[in-house]
Amino acid sequence: MDNRYLSKILLAFAEALERLEQRITAFRQEAIPGLSSELLPEWETDLGLSPGTLSLEERQAIVHAKYTGNYEGQGRQVYIDYAAKLGVLITVQEYGGVGSVFRVDINRVDRMEFIGVDGARLWSLAFRHKWLITVLDLGPMSIESLKAQFELIKPAQTEIVWNFS
Repeated sequence: MDNRYLSKILLAFAEALERLEQRITAFRQEAIPGLSSELLPEWETDLGLSPGTLSLEERQAIVHAKYTGNYEGQGRQVYIDYAAKLGVLITVQEYGGVGSVFRVDINRVDRMEFIGVDGARLWSLAFRHKWLITVLDLGPMSIESLKAQFELIKPAQTEIVWNFS
């Protein structure tokens, strides 16, 4: 075969091969939560996040932090500091009562029949970590926006009970 014909054949496939290489590179990027843009909604769904009104870069940072476990946790001060960054003043208390966090030194699964439910079943269905957040000064945020922002950072097993004073 003449090299002229071979060159023409290869040139005909060159553009398609270049597009394929670009898509493969993009696909590799989509597999990394902090770099994903096309698959960002799927990453957010998988991680229990809601995009809210955040920019693409903020959404990517939150997805990456939650995926890698590189977030602050769920202590009181984390929520207080986060609210302060948003211009909101809050107090945070642990929420008690049935359905609150199970404490080894206080609760016993085998002694919870007093509420009419087997303790082991109640533990598996209702015990979540709950925080009571009292908003003292909402600042520039709307109530809906504040709630949406906290949904982005809270762990999935956590419930926030809001009190707007």
